[in-house]
Amino acid sequence: MSTRTGVDSALLTRTVSRRAVLGAAALTPVAAFLAACSSTGSGSSATASAKLTGQLNIYTWPDYFSKDDLAAYAKKYGVTPKISTYTDSNTLFTKLNSAAGAGYDIVVPSSGWVKQIAGKGLLEELDLDRLNLKNLDQSLLNRNYDPHNKYTIPKDWGLLGVVYDPDATGGEIKTWQDFFDAGAKPAVSGRIRMTSAAEETVGPALWVQGKDWNTKNLDDIKGTEDFLTGFAKHVKTFSAFDANAMASGAIVLAQANQAYARNAILLNPKLKWVVPGPTSELWVDSFAIAKNAPDIERAYQFLRYQLTPTVQVNETVFLGYPASLKGLKDKLPSNVKESDLIFGGPDVDLDKLTSFVVDPETYPTFQDVQNKVQAAAGA
Repeated sequence: MSTRTGVDSALLTRTVSRRAVLGAAALTPVAAFLAACSSTGSGSSATASAKLTGQLNIYTWPDYFSKDDLAAYAKKYGVTPKISTYTDSNTLFTKLNSAAGAGYDIVVPSSGWVKQIAGKGLLEELDLDRLNLKNLDQSLLNRNYDPHNKYTIPKDWGLLGVVYDPDATGGEIKTWQDFFDAGAKPAVSGRIRMTSAAEETVGPALWVQGKDWNTKNLDDIKGTEDFLTGFAKHVKTFSAFDANAMASGAIVLAQANQAYARNAILLNPKLKWVVPGPTSELWVDSFAIAKNAPDIERAYQFLRYQLTPTVQVNETVFLGYPASLKGLKDKLPSNVKESDLIFGGPDVDLDKLTSFVVDPETYPTFQDVQNKVQAAAGA
């Protein structure tokens, strides 16, 4: 069992390598993104085996499983999973949508991309009777990106929030409007970090107007451009989150997920974390079985193993993101510091948060706004 707690440089590397790279999908050229969305799948004629084989092939984010848990699985079932990795969701989508994507059993898509990947016929429909979902947090099931969990089950999850220095902001931040208002203050301007993911830049500007970031209305998305390019002069960086910069005061206001925020607060306890209203992002990384998986039986075996309470706890401690087990917080070891922050804090209501769904009709417009905002910021 991993017992990494506190300010662990290895943990920080893992959280940065996992979530910072989500912005890389936004940096992928729009033409490549559209090509991937419109291309034809590999059309593999492979037939999923009904028998257990000696191999399990997993395609996932880097360092996204506890080595201790993988070793325990290998010892119990006699198979060491073969892990292949990608660093952005578009790579996962594009590879599965090509002949090179054949041979994977399990993949780990992010919530925003599930609809695209499943819509191209790249995922098996799940037989939920073979999996125990009763022990999972029910608020993570039946989300908008995969109604009725037809293709995915939740692996772990995170939030888009804000970590800030209240001395610099001059008070609490409770809403996204507060975030933008604080950013213009002299003590904050030029010391702000925003993400490089287009939806996480445009989304808050839509939310303060009471609009949905999954809107189909391109005018709504374009309508955030003037406001955001005007705000851009206050932003120092759109780069990966740096807990040391936040703790030292080089950055005093930052968009961040709760794992980033926790690392910064462990370094500097005066910092505060909030998931601003009226809504924000809930992202979920999910398990799925690849279409024509060589060993569907082995895939279900691994998923059942991953859903066991002990493994769910181990994975949470290892990653710093919560697995999907119901009542997970009360099951964590007592030596896990700032455990509230792993779950986003005591006041977070997951039912009030939304998940972004990548739409090839609107996403290029999100990216266009992002490019203009970063150009205006000179970052």
